Amino acid sequence: MAKAYVFRHSEIYISYETVEDHDAALQAFEAAYRKTHSDIDAIDAGSEDEKAILAVYKAMLEDPDYLLLIRSNIKDKGYNAAWAVEAATDKYVSLLERVNDDFFKERIADLRDISGRIISEISAEERRDITVPYPAVLVADYLLPSEIISMDLSCVKGLCLDKGGVTSHVAILARSLGIPSVFALGDLSADVSDGDLIALDGKAGTVAVNPDRKMKAMYRKKLDKQIRAEASLENGAGEPAVTADGFEVSLMGNIEGPEGIESLIKAGADGIGLFRTEFLMMLPEYADKEKRTAVYRETVERMSPYGPVTFRTYDIGGDKVPKEMKIEEENPILGWRAVRLCMEMKDLFRDQLISILKASAGYKDVRLMFPMVSGSEELKSVIAFLDEVKDECRKKGIEFAEDIKIGTMIEIPSAAITADVIAKYVDFMSIGTNDLIQYTIAVDRSNEKISYLYRPLHPAVLRLLWHVAESAHKNGIPVSMCGEMAGYPDYLPILIGMGIDELSMASSSIMEARRRIRKLSRSSCASFVNHVLSLPDAQEIERALKEFNSKHGKA
Repeated sequence: MAKAYVFRHSEIYISYETVEDHDAALQAFEAAYRKTHSDIDAIDAGSEDEKAILAVYKAMLEDPDYLLLIRSNIKDKGYNAAWAVEAATDKYVSLLERVNDDFFKERIADLRDISGRIISEISAEERRDITVPYPAVLVADYLLPSEIISMDLSCVKGLCLDKGGVTSHVAILARSLGIPSVFALGDLSADVSDGDLIALDGKAGTVAVNPDRKMKAMYRKKLDKQIRAEASLENGAGEPAVTADGFEVSLMGNIEGPEGIESLIKAGADGIGLFRTEFLMMLPEYADKEKRTAVYRETVERMSPYGPVTFRTYDIGGDKVPKEMKIEEENPILGWRAVRLCMEMKDLFRDQLISILKASAGYKDVRLMFPMVSGSEELKSVIAFLDEVKDECRKKGIEFAEDIKIGTMIEIPSAAITADVIAKYVDFMSIGTNDLIQYTIAVDRSNEKISYLYRPLHPAVLRLLWHVAESAHKNGIPVSMCGEMAGYPDYLPILIGMGIDELSMASSSIMEARRRIRKLSRSSCASFVNHVLSLPDAQEIERALKEFNSKHGKA
């Protein structure tokens, strides 16, 4: 709770008139581009998150296709410089909006930040610095990542933004900085005045403006409880996640690159359960395979004191396509992607496998995992190719861990149904619930019109999860979960009851998961799972889970 400080960005006027002097317009753009590039370079990035975000900015700013389109708008269409930048940006934004992935949709804000900076320079508009003069909740129409990185945050107690989402770079920075934040609040910034009292709950996503005495007392009580809980969680970061009756669960982290390692270590993670390697490939600074190999090795070295590192091989295709590949399909989510693509682009796949094998040399806790495997036949062909690559490494004298663990993602219903067969060929299985749920119920999780049908507790989903866990244990191998379901604390009784051995999640979820697990009993969770598997629909299961959590350690 704190007073509000309101900031709204100024609108930049753009003329939509063509120009005859194309050279002058080009010169105006080039000068603004150089100044923007210089300003981005001059930003002092402190944390790994900030450095990673600025790396994305530079990659966007140096995108040759983007720059070519801007220059073409000037030379071929006669647009003035500012209009040319806006038109090119709008085209890229429309492409990103069609991508079925929140990560890429949230890059729209980053692209708007870059283009806005260039247009401001062209228009000679002064970009106002955001200075919060007193301890306050910053209420704004939106925030740009570069603004957060550049501003003095000493007085910023919270963020309330009209726009934005939980996967945006602003949200990532706010989480890493420990700033409570709520996004997508409509026109709140137009309705709030400086000095209004703001009470916000970032976890619940609620905001109260000028709350009455009763509501203020409620927020103070929640705040005091949170402060005590955070202190307790930090004190318990080194404790194992063991249930009251002795069932131990490994709590691991999901990352896209090395910038996520530090927060995992701080949270007391037991290793990395999912390294999404395709994201590195999509960044220009990691275009060189040797640089990717170095990142793999750095990750293994930094995490070796804490636990294993699980590299998922490229899940390219679908909504994650490096632009140089230019894959176009009518239904890319069910198309040429992941191991299907890698087994046809074997040079690319071979290079990655060699990189991961090199990173494993001298370490016993490196694991290799294949995504989007549909069944044992496909899995056997991928493992056979890996064996060929291992033989090549031996002949060339390339050292690697001979006992590297091999696993597969279970994210397609056909793989889940035949998990008892698949388990015979691997050292572990990892359930990717994001895709498994949407494929099982035939619900695109990004489609707002049918989002109400996306139910992780659908009986069909739970029966598949139970079958996968049972198949793994009957074959003497561990089963993990790395989808979003793993990081949602209220689902823990079901996952514990099914005997899921490892849960991999965002670093911010680990400490709370540990606390909740230590309050649960595996035996009571197993009895509960037997009960919910008999229930007819998701609504009844959700109701039963809510009742169970209220009785077993949610507080």
